[in-house]
Amino acid sequence: MLNLELEKEVERDEVNDFLRNVSLHSDLRQQISYIASPEVVSSDFVGSTHAGIVDGLATIASGKHLVLYVWYDNEFGYSNQVIRIVEEIAGARPRVFPTRVDATEL
Repeated sequence: MLNLELEKEVERDEVNDFLRNVSLHSDLRQQISYIASPEVVSSDFVGSTHAGIVDGLATIASGKHLVLYVWYDNEFGYSNQVIRIVEEIAGARPRVFPTRVDATEL
């Protein structure tokens, strides 16, 4: 859980739209994922290569106060982040193309 105090007020949908967009269309798409399902539990994320998966349904925004719930696989996700850093330093980072997004995921 990330409990944040921001400089300006935000809306829950604004934050979730931004994070979903980052997870799908930015250079961080391998690090950040997004889900909006009421039925997820921690074991659903075992084996995830992402540093964190934002749980959009759990986002709380109230004025300048923001709470994000982020799921992760501590060992496997971390290991994949280390591999990405080593690849970047070695100049051996493979190209990663966006995955196909099914309309039901939006």
